[in-house]
Amino acid sequence: MQKLIGKMNNKHENKRIVSGVPGFNRLVEGGFRENSVNVVIADPGCGKSTFCWQFCAEEPEAPALYVSLEQNLDSVLRDCRDIGLNNFEDKYRRGRLQFQVAFSEDSDMTSGEIGLRFFMSELPKYLEIIRETAEHYHGGIRIAIDPLTPLLLEIPDLNQQRNAINRIFTSLRKIGTAVVTIEKGFGESLAKVPLFLADSILELEHIGLGGIYNRTLRVRKFRGSAHAETPQPIHFETGKGLSVYEI
Repeated sequence: MQKLIGKMNNKHENKRIVSGVPGFNRLVEGGFRENSVNVVIADPGCGKSTFCWQFCAEEPEAPALYVSLEQNLDSVLRDCRDIGLNNFEDKYRRGRLQFQVAFSEDSDMTSGEIGLRFFMSELPKYLEIIRETAEHYHGGIRIAIDPLTPLLLEIPDLNQQRNAINRIFTSLRKIGTAVVTIEKGFGESLAKVPLFLADSILELEHIGLGGIYNRTLRVRKFRGSAHAETPQPIHFETGKGLSVYEI
């Protein structure tokens, strides 16, 4: 019986996609579920983008797709250098990470309009090609969308938003494991649809009172897993980025 349990546990662990954030994986039974969409929601400055950078940079040879609806490539690479996350740029330079800018500084279209066009029209054209690449890697391609907020602002009608987000999330699950960020400052009513449709919800908070619980991460939802339910203290460290404290 012990051998059988051991085999079952190993099989379960093999289905997990490590996050790249030290200390996080132990909170959720080893990492994200493969082919899942995971939302990170927080106010500005709490570490949403850093979480995405670390997730995409993890596993040097695994392909990654980073979709930005706000920052250009030079800005993201500069920010990664400033906090010592050099593996993100290294992976990009070696062609293992594709950076997709879903906005244009020279266009009259909003970033939400351009992002919506990318996800609803352009990405589906390449799904089969991407899926062929994804099949060679455990959990498929690592995908980050940072942030999804402009796209949500573009679709105020909740029924239309649910249809669009469901189609986008379904496409993402077909090709890999995704982390999607949403800015909490616009109100949770804006984020209601993606929070319902996501496989997991992580909330980052910056209390600003100092001490070990100055910054926290809380797992609000994680389908198919037992998970930590209390806020976990987190910190930033140059060269490592975001980490969860060992308590």
